[in-house]
Amino acid sequence: TAISSTDTNIVTAGNASTLIILNALVANKTNTSANVDVYLVPNSGDNVYLLKGVPVPAGSSLELITGSKIILESSDVLRARCDTATAMDLTISYLDQT
Repeated sequence: TAISSTDTNIVTAGNASTLIILNALVANKTNTSANVDVYLVPNSGDNVYLLKGVPVPAGSSLELITGSKIILESSDVLRARCDTATAMDLTISYLDQT
């Protein structure tokens, strides 16, 4: 998913789903460094940041989840935003437990 400069929904857990995020990778497609936020919006409670204002150098990538898993329960959302619109892509792999 291309990340914009506004909040971008990456994946949403369905009403009867639990998503297990196995891997997440942010890639900077531009020739300049850009900052990224990646965070969870839980069904109840405050946003939970995985990354906040983290710089990703030009032409490089950053793996967010290594050796651990993130669980999204019913109606939870994984969101991202970048300080430079469409500078980055976020790729995730997950299991959907319905």
